[in-house]
Amino acid sequence: MGLDTGFLTLGAKAEIAYLRNHRDFSALFFEQDPKPHWAGYSDFLVDTSMIDIVAARLPLETAWVVDAEARMPEAVFEDICWTSEEHQVLADLLPAYRRVIRRLRNAAAGPHPLLCVWSA
Repeated sequence: MGLDTGFLTLGAKAEIAYLRNHRDFSALFFEQDPKPHWAGYSDFLVDTSMIDIVAARLPLETAWVVDAEARMPEAVFEDICWTSEEHQVLADLLPAYRRVIRRLRNAAAGPHPLLCVWSA
């Protein structure tokens, strides 16, 4: 069974990131026990403190990750997000996760609430 995790802004309805079968990364959000945004659903709001907790659990600011993320073409980033984490190496995942975190922080700082939607 797969796990699809998406992040989008309410109001603007803009997709910020979408990850297919990145269970370990998604678990870093789920472990924070977020409350559902709507009754009967599992979707939850994401704020900067939640993003900061996730970022602190990963070595995203090491020089090689920063450099690799800066050099990563968008097509490679999207491919990593669409390919299950179990079929990838950490050296490829960390730069992509750094980009996801950066995009989530930018979105969370914007005028619209940031929502995590997921299905298993």
